[in-house]
Amino acid sequence: MTMDITDEDWAMVRRIVPRTIRSSLHCSIASLNPDGSPHVTPIGSFLPTQKGRGVYFDAFNVQLSANVDRDPRVTILAVNSGPLLWARAFLQGRFVSPPGVRLVGTVGAQRTSTSREVQRFHGLVGPLLRTRGGAVMWRSLPLVRDVAIERVTPLWLGSMTPEVEVPSRSAEPTR
Repeated sequence: MTMDITDEDWAMVRRIVPRTIRSSLHCSIASLNPDGSPHVTPIGSFLPTQKGRGVYFDAFNVQLSANVDRDPRVTILAVNSGPLLWARAFLQGRFVSPPGVRLVGTVGAQRTSTSREVQRFHGLVGPLLRTRGGAVMWRSLPLVRDVAIERVTPLWLGSMTPEVEVPSRSAEPTR
């Protein structure tokens, strides 16, 4: 259900997630192991799509795949770790907007990726795709999983991100 996600929330997600992929080459996605313990893994291919929806390429993460097949609940953490953003925030004593976002949702079954999804991701990673490692990692991306986002929460870092400036109305700041 995405009724609580505002247009402002989704604009923030669409701004932060690509910057996260470019700055650190991944988001973190947490799922639940069979024993209930958390499993956190990097996902370099999460793409927000329409409001409250996203997709990631299901390529290397065997444990994540098994976990979401059993229990589809996940939390995705995207943090823009660009050094200029952080240097500016430390010099100014605050972030102008949240540097990251948590997305809580559920993952669907594997499906065949579309050429548009692959092209969009290839555009995001850009020149890295032309490297030997980029080609190994991302040239062939046949499978994806859809993610239904139920909650968007801006990353809150104390007085560096004052509560009054957090643009989300769908959730309280994460502490």
